[in-house]
Amino acid sequence: MPWTRNDPDPLEGRRRQLAEAERLLAEQRKKLTQELRQSGESPPAEPPVWRMEEDGRHERVTEPVPARKRNLARQRQRDMVLFFLFIGLLLIVLVVVLLVYVHNAAPVNGV
Repeated sequence: MPWTRNDPDPLEGRRRQLAEAERLLAEQRKKLTQELRQSGESPPAEPPVWRMEEDGRHERVTEPVPARKRNLARQRQRDMVLFFLFIGLLLIVLVVVLLVYVHNAAPVNGV
């Protein structure tokens, strides 16, 4: 029964897995190179060059002021919508209260 590791750090397990995959690829490349030499073909001069993700990243220069203004504009728009919503709600409540007051204050003819 194979022994399995229970790593508390999943990154360490992933690093170990990638190192094993890299080792297997190197062995496979060496085996293919030997097969090419035995068949008489010349192996490629150099392996392809792979760039790391960090090599291609360049920090963008951004101004924090436009983003801050944009966020304030959204907040201002949200506040304006809420303001008019509450003004409309206040007007509806006032109309209902006025109708109830007028209805209760009207004299009843039968009594």
